[in-house]
Formats: sequence, structure tokens, C-alpha cells
Amino acid sequence: MMRLLSKLTLVGLLLPLIWSCSAIDEPPIIPQLPATIASAPSSITLIGEDEEEVVVFNVNPADFGTPMEVTYIIQMDRPGNNFANAADLGSSTSTTVEVKAADINRRAVSRGIIAGEAGPMEFRVRAVPSRSLSALEGAAVTINVTTFADPVALRNLFLVGEATARGWNNNDNNPALFRDPENPDLFVYSGFFNAGGFKVLENLGAWQPQYGTNDGTSIAVNPGNGSDPDVFNVPAAGYYTFTFDLAAETFSLVPIANVPAVFGTVGIIGSATANGWDASTAMNQLAFDKHIYYLTATLSNGEMKFRADNDWAVNWGSNTAISGRATQDGPNIPVEAGTFKIWFNSLDGRYVKIDQ
Repeated sequence: MMRLLSKLTLVGLLLPLIWSCSAIDEPPIIPQLPATIASAPSSITLIGEDEEEVVVFNVNPADFGTPMEVTYIIQMDRPGNNFANAADLGSSTSTTVEVKAADINRRAVSRGIIAGEAGPMEFRVRAVPSRSLSALEGAAVTINVTTFADPVALRNLFLVGEATARGWNNNDNNPALFRDPENPDLFVYSGFFNAGGFKVLENLGAWQPQYGTNDGTSIAVNPGNGSDPDVFNVPAAGYYTFTFDLAAETFSLVPIANVPAVFGTVGIIGSATANGWDASTAMNQLAFDKHIYYLTATLSNGEMKFRADNDWAVNWGSNTAISGRATQDGPNIPVEAGTFKIWFNSLDGRYVKIDQ
């Protein structure tokens, strides 16, 4: 009897092993296909005469393997950048997407095409599903874009060099200079610099236009067809105010005597922000200089302010929309809807919003 039980026990132990060795059906792999641009102008010439002028893109629909609503977004970036700085130009839940010509113009100028001139831009379709699946990006199409001189297309400038946060990397979230709201050729940056040299760039990821100095007193520039200038020199690590005047072709680098303490957090708040007036949206703090904060945010029409430590004891406001110098308990900053890279300096309250 004991021998029979032993045999039955052995069979019982072997059965799971036999079953576990049998073939297991793998779940089927559902193929997914990204959306692509089906038709678009072979070249785009923007003239700016009609603010409502649109450029029409038709797309081949994406296939997520199951029926669902899909939002198609036309994106643009300069060639060779792998859409690292992609601009969302327009969207639709249909396969026809209309993009405002003014939006293409503004984003093309900010990505290196000089106003009034022509150059290549890459376009693609980003398909965003209504269900919890990852978005799909289609293949890039290169289209030549001729821009126009848009009076609201403002120059943005960025720091590069061993004296600055990102070293000589020209496309690594380089800190922006703060443009004066009244004088578009005047820029100010107050903050920490290492000892060494730095330059100023106009377009992230491109080495020209490039600004520096050859004589230590005046601004020199290589717009793209000349020789690169020498660096601005920082004699010793510390806090400085760098003033950069393109109209006068002059600059200054003045030490800051008294540097205030840093805040734990700084955020944006207001009707134009994601949390309204109920809560701040935290900004990122630059590790190199904790007085500098940045954030990429999609804002709606409305107002906003900056405030420290999620409290109203310290808050900054101003009456200029794109750039300015905010002050304690200042007015609400007016906001026009869009996606922006926002830079803020708690040393002096300066801010700038850069179209994305």
C-alpha cells in the first residue's frame, strides 16, 4: 500500500512538470503604423499679408491596431535635429490639418531661418491616440520655407562656454538672456559665472549667429559667413550682471556685491496656468545657479505670476507679456495662449517666454 501511494505521489509531482513544458500560446502582436504626411506644399512661401492665412497638410492615418480617435499634430524642426526642439504647429482629429502661416513663420525664424529668407525645415506627423497607448511619430518630410519679417518675431539669445551652466554644448537647455521689454536689442543676465570664457548664441544647436568680443569692450558677431569672435572673459568665479546691447554694440560684466538667498521653490500661478489660481506649477531650478528657474508649459489666454515657496509672501508680477522685470506684488502678467519655455531669475525678477 505504501508503495502504491509513493507511485501516486510521484505521478502527482510529475504532472505539473509535464504541463509546464507544454507550449504556451503567445499573445498576438498588434502591428502599429505611424501617420505620415500624404500631401503638403512642395515649398512654403509666407508673406504675412493675411493673419488668417493657413497651410494645409493632409495625412495618412495612423493604425494603432484597434479603432479609436486619434489626434494628428503637425510638428516642425530644423533639419538634422531629430525633432529635439519640435514645434507643434496645428492639430486635428481628422486627417486634414490646417496650420496658421504666422505660426510656421514665427517658429521657422526662431529655428534659424532669417526673416525674409528661405531655408529647409523638417515636418512630421505625431499621432496621439485617445486610449492609453504611446503616440507614434511618422517619417520626416523636408520642405523649403520662405519667411517674412514678422514685427513680433523677437530675437532670443543663449549662453554657451566654460564659464556658463552648459559649457560648450550649444544645445543643452542653455540659459537664456533676459530681453528688455521696451528695447528688443537690450539683454541682461544676472547670475553665477565660472572663471573662463563664454559666448552668446542666437539659435540653440547652431554656432552662428555667434556673438563675442575681439577687443574686450565692443560686441563682435559672426552672422554665419565670417570668422567667429573671441570670448567674453570672466576673471574669477562669482555673480555678475552681464548687459548686452546689440544696438550700441556694447557690453558690460559687473560683479554683484550682495547676492540674496535662494528659495526652496519658485512656480507659476494664475488663470493661464494648469492649476489656475489654486496652486503653483513648480519650475525647474538650475543646479549651476539656483537663482535661475525654467519650465516648458502650455498656457491658455489669461494671466500669471511667479511666486516662491508656494506662498504669496514673495511673489513677482509685471504688465509685459513676453519679457520683463517682475517686482514684488506687481501686476498680473498678461498671457496669450501657447507653449513656451519660460525662464525666471529670482535675483532681479527678470523673465522671458520663448515660443516652442
